[in-house]
Amino acid sequence: MSAGAGAGTGVGAGAGTVLTWVKSSVAGQRALLAAKTALAVGISWFLAIHLPGGAGKYAYYAPLGVLVSMYPTFMGSVRTGLQTLVGLILGILLGIGVLALGSPNIISISAAVGLGVLLAGLPRLGAGRDYVPVATLLVLIIGGRNADDFSFGYSAQMGVGVLVGLVVNVTIFPPLNLDAAQLRISRGRNVLISQLEDAAKALGEKWPPEHDEWADRQQVLAAAVGDIRGAVHGAHESHKANPRAYRRSRQLLVAEGFVDLAVLENITFYVRDLTEVLAGAIWGSAVDVHLKPELCEPIGNCLQAVADVLTAWEGASADEDTFDCASDSLKKLTSALGEHSGSDAAALNPGAAVALDVQRILVALRRRLLPGETPS
Repeated sequence: MSAGAGAGTGVGAGAGTVLTWVKSSVAGQRALLAAKTALAVGISWFLAIHLPGGAGKYAYYAPLGVLVSMYPTFMGSVRTGLQTLVGLILGILLGIGVLALGSPNIISISAAVGLGVLLAGLPRLGAGRDYVPVATLLVLIIGGRNADDFSFGYSAQMGVGVLVGLVVNVTIFPPLNLDAAQLRISRGRNVLISQLEDAAKALGEKWPPEHDEWADRQQVLAAAVGDIRGAVHGAHESHKANPRAYRRSRQLLVAEGFVDLAVLENITFYVRDLTEVLAGAIWGSAVDVHLKPELCEPIGNCLQAVADVLTAWEGASADEDTFDCASDSLKKLTSALGEHSGSDAAALNPGAAVALDVQRILVALRRRLLPGETPS
């Protein structure tokens, strides 16, 4: 291969990497949103200075309208833009109403702004709530004797900016956020895999195990689910009225994201439960539980087998054999529990609690990954 060919390949690969980053990463989406906002601001300013009548004097409000309407999703932009305009209109009407009673003074301005703050509490006003008292104050202070002209110019220019922002947002690569949702789901799976593997390793160490950081990850597990939930709902929101979302395959991916979210929420609950049970059995807790040394190995093997199922899900390679291995590990744990139960109460046996959590995890995973098959 010639040097020129190699250079061309490198440039093509580099461009492909940049494109992938822009399409999939959060930072890439932010860069795209910034570029679209800059373009929309320029267009809005050009249109604003050419508006007829006195509205052109207030051209600087058009870029502000762009800023309030440029949301990461199109429907978010529509909702935010309309809410802002409604808030502005309420504030403008309030300001004009106060001016109708006489010239503004310290008492009327203070009362008007206070009333604007009260109106800002109206239900469903959303992003527009902050603009009610602001618009009222601007009409009273900047508008003054020319309140009618100012109110018209202010609202018209804001409307131009919002409209330009919406058009730019929907016509230039409106984001779908599918990649972000899938990335969060993948990260959530890997957090669970690490948790189960670390707990399994700890159970194989010298007793009591020094490997204990896994016992303090309750908040990490909960945060991972929260990230997934936000990303999945963001992907769903980004599909509303999005011309790029017409493909059924993309609609199915969003639906699958909600299914994955539900499964991971359930699994995380059980993983957090077994983590608390094992940590309490090893280092003590308010509940009197005792983990017999003979059960450490079968419990560890069982946790590792569940981690292997999650790993297979991550690699899209889960099959019946994967679940059979995990089921065998669970059966061995159940047998060990029967052999070493002694006189301990089953309800206080941490091994029994872990076995129940593992069984629930495997049921949830089987329903998700092998929906048409029944356990052997």
